[in-house]
Amino acid sequence: MKFSWKSCAALAAVLLVAVPVLAADAPAIEENPVLARMAGGETIAESDLTAYLQRRIDLRHTLRNVWGIQTALREMAMTRSLVLEGGALGVERVADKDKDKDKDKAADRFDDAYAHAVYKKIAPACEPPADGVAARKFFDETPQAFRVPPMARLSRIMLPAGASVEGEFAAGWLLQQTQAIGSGARKFDAVAEAASGVYKLDPQGDLGWVTLTNDVPILRALADAKAGDMVGPVPEGEFIYLFHIASKRDARQLAWDEAATSVPGRAVRYCREQANAQIEEKMFKKYDVQIDVAKIRMLFNTSRKKPQAVTQ
Repeated sequence: MKFSWKSCAALAAVLLVAVPVLAADAPAIEENPVLARMAGGETIAESDLTAYLQRRIDLRHTLRNVWGIQTALREMAMTRSLVLEGGALGVERVADKDKDKDKDKAADRFDDAYAHAVYKKIAPACEPPADGVAARKFFDETPQAFRVPPMARLSRIMLPAGASVEGEFAAGWLLQQTQAIGSGARKFDAVAEAASGVYKLDPQGDLGWVTLTNDVPILRALADAKAGDMVGPVPEGEFIYLFHIASKRDARQLAWDEAATSVPGRAVRYCREQANAQIEEKMFKKYDVQIDVAKIRMLFNTSRKKPQAVTQ
């Protein structure tokens, strides 16, 4: 099994400086930090994020790291932009007779149903190719729609950064275990079993085959690793991760014979993905959406009370 000394050395450097930085040099803690800004002086604060997640439980699982909160905030900013765009276009909002307008004023800012109606109005129609000739043309002209991303048979150990394991801080303990695994003194599965005694909310150990998507930074970082590699420990948000890649399937391009029957579905899906990206870019530019990554990182400051959005 190969051992990623580079990742561990980087983590060791973080551990050496983390305590004095948090104790002496940490910026002032804000009770309700503004996480995103938009045109017209609009802001999205931590309290807005918390309120939004009261009804968007499908997003709560993304809030364990910086990337996850960025994802949720981008969706909130997109929703708000579409609500504003709907007003500019004169798209009628269906009135709710039972709605308490004062109580639901905040919810109206991020009205998902209305935003979806506006999106449908401005998004292009996505239709499959009309016939076999059109299908082959789409295949030849759009190779990116027929690329299979890399996959890995992945094992993972994840621990809350503030946890204690066998009398050690999680980061230090996992660093020691990584060295022991690399030297052959311990097995990855044994360490995963020990970690599961501390953290059980997510699976430890074998995760099966996982797509190494470019959309998730921590998975994208594994795309260059090889079968047999161990990568980590990797600190991200309020967790620390260690990965082992048992097997790897590299990205590849589908041949026509493999893809022919899936062209209609792939064509529609690709059209929608491109439309989503283009409309988001247009809305974010028009409404000057600025997401403050530095403020998001502050949510995970160990000297700060855990934000409601992260702990839900």
